[in-house]
Amino acid sequence: MEKVMIYTTADEIAAGLKKFLKEHEHQKPEPEFTKERLNRNEAAKLAGVSLPTFAKMVKALLFPEHGFGRKKFYLKSEIISALKNVADQKEK
Repeated sequence: MEKVMIYTTADEIAAGLKKFLKEHEHQKPEPEFTKERLNRNEAAKLAGVSLPTFAKMVKALLFPEHGFGRKKFYLKSEIISALKNVADQKEK
């Protein structure tokens, strides 16, 4: 096996990094808080309740559950609207 050595200067490395960053600057990751599908832990945290309490709320049909089998998920918009409905009912 032959060894290959590549010699570069700091300016060449800096230019390569700038080129890479310029090409990938439009590919920003989606912020975590805009994610629509939530797992059970994330949904309970959003609702501000413990996991057992969240499970009781799901069983009482307060929060709709999607998916099947072990792959259940909850929609952030549905959790927020359910919490708003509960808050509105308490005000009345």
